[in-house]
Order: sequence, then C-alpha cells, then structure tokens
Amino acid sequence: MGEEGPPSLEYIQAKDLFPPKELVKEEENLQVPFTVLQGEGVEFLGRATDALIAISNYRLHIKFKDSVINVPLRMIDSVESRDMFQLHIACKDSKVV
Repeated sequence: MGEEGPPSLEYIQAKDLFPPKELVKEEENLQVPFTVLQGEGVEFLGRATDALIAISNYRLHIKFKDSVINVPLRMIDSVESRDMFQLHIACKDSKVV
C-alpha cells in the first residue's frame, strides 16, 4: 500500500527521560545502608560524627549505631540548620527530626 518507514510514535521509557544522577560519596569505602527501591537512585552518601547519611530521590536516610531515621522527601516541610552541628527537620505530619 504505502512505503514503510519509521514508526510515527517513539517508545520512551521513564528511565530514559530521567536518568539517575551520579552518586557522590564523601569516602570511597561507604556503602548504601538500605535496599534501594525500584526507580530510586542514591545521590549522596556521607558520614556525620555518629551516623551515616544517605539522600536519594525518594528519601533522607540517617543510620545511627542503634537507630535509623528514614524520612520520605515529600514529607519534609522545612529544614533548618541550628547552631553549627544540628539539623532541624520539620515534617508535614508535625514530626520533628
């Protein structure tokens, strides 16, 4: 009937539109302290005095020696740096970390 050419629609997957960002590590020997979810990409991995801090495109994860704080990014209402060594995170559900 007619000439066959390339399809009029291109199939683009979401992973092609939003490629994962490169992981930034403070130290080379640091490992991601949680299981990464489908579509999640860890963007920063660093160390505090008593904790390991990881930020992905889904969550803020802080792992202490005896506890873990895991906050979805969309739940964070405000972040404030108090003094020089305190990070005050206010969540939309009225929790404060």
